[in-house]
Amino acid sequence: MNSRILQSGTKKSLLSNDKKCYICGSPYNLHKHHIFYGTANRRQSERYGCWVYLCYFHHNGSDAGVHFSKPVDERLKQRCQAAFEEQVGSRSDFISIFGRNYL
Repeated sequence: MNSRILQSGTKKSLLSNDKKCYICGSPYNLHKHHIFYGTANRRQSERYGCWVYLCYFHHNGSDAGVHFSKPVDERLKQRCQAAFEEQVGSRSDFISIFGRNYL
């Protein structure tokens, strides 16, 4: 595992730091979505860069939003885990931090 990232944490997203919706590309009404949510996982998401910008519609403003669409939520989790494994650590590292494998 990349010890520099583990020790200092990261504020950059593993998936995209562009100020636009990760799903549709809209630059309007953006929300920061922590891909692995819940109290402990939200902190870990922030620490390891497991977040993206989403517009209101794709965050929690419609049935297509990540908080209401299990397929959208699962896809984001899978993409983020793959990015974590490429950029941060191993699959076992990921599972020890976030509690399960999404791939």
